[in-house]
Order: sequence, then structure tokens, then C-alpha cells
Amino acid sequence: MSSIKTSRSAVSITPIKAFSDNYIWAIISNKTNSSKVALVDPGDADVCIDFLESNQLILNAILITHHHPDHTGGIQKLVAYCHKKQWPLTVYGPENEKIPHCDVKLAENNVVDLPTLNINFQVIDLPGHTAGHIAYFANDSVEPLLFCGDTLFSGGCGRLFEGTAEQMLTSLTKLANLPENTKVFCAHEYTQANLKFALSVE
Repeated sequence: MSSIKTSRSAVSITPIKAFSDNYIWAIISNKTNSSKVALVDPGDADVCIDFLESNQLILNAILITHHHPDHTGGIQKLVAYCHKKQWPLTVYGPENEKIPHCDVKLAENNVVDLPTLNINFQVIDLPGHTAGHIAYFANDSVEPLLFCGDTLFSGGCGRLFEGTAEQMLTSLTKLANLPENTKVFCAHEYTQANLKFALSVE
């Protein structure tokens, strides 16, 4: 299991690759003997189930940033999988978007408390890519963590499908004001394409 170690943090973060360039993020407790995990934007249930089974992990939370199918497509099958296993599962998602099986609807400044992972997230509204896009920010003073969906990428930002450029600028400004040592977990691998575009502009 290839993890991104978050030193002195409560969790480890592991990418699960899906489709051609998606990242589904697995948030795993660093507690000894803990097997709980939360998934961020699981668009593909099959790769998630393979990951859970191969690492003997128990899924108990799903965090959704926005409604696009490559971020939500796995929810229904994962809900059924957890039901069959008799695992309690909570699905969190944006208040202003239609998310399948969403148990808790979230807006700016709401807090998602995940005691089994010993972590909590502040919700940040980030309209632009979609109208109701949100992010999850863990304000650990040592190593803050941000799950930003399709708003921010390495070398770029998300395409404007529903929001305006002004909204995206406001959203990116919010993220720019987070602590400089924030670890950013975006939902696609666009780095080379973004830098190629940036070079063409320059």
C-alpha cells in the first residue's frame, strides 16, 4: 500500500487511481490496530473495493466534493457493499448539489467530525467548477490537509462548467489564504498538461 505519509498527523493518505487520471483518496487512521478508512470522491467502486479488501480496511465515511459522475459513480455500489458487510457508513456531500445516498449535506463552515479517524474537516464553499462545489480542510496546526476536488490542481484550476470566472477567483483566493504548509490533494493528475499550457501562455 503506497501511502503519502503525513508526519505527526492522525492519518495517512493513499491515492487510489481510477479511470484515466482520477485520484480517489483513502484517509486511513494512523492509530495502531485501527482499520477504519474514509474515501474522498469514489467515482469507481470496484477499485475501492479491491483496495479495501487487499488492505483489510473498513469503510465508514465517504466525502464528496461535487456531483460529477467520476466523483460520485461508485457511491451506490459502495453503500450496498457496506450494507452487506454490516458496516455503518455515512456519505457527506455539498448541500447545493444532488449527491446519491447523501446522508449529511454540507455548506461553508460546517464541520465533519470523523472520530474513528481522529480527524475533523472544515467545509469550504468553492463554486466555479460546479455551482455547489466544496472542499474539506483539516486545520492541523502541524500539517493542514486539503481535499479540493476539481477546484485546484498542480499548475492549474478546474474548468468552469457551472460557475463564473469571478466565483472561481474567489474560491482560489480562499485556498491561497490557507496556511502555506497545507498539503493539497486534488482529484486528477493534470500536472504535465497544465504546465505545457502555462509554457505556451508564457
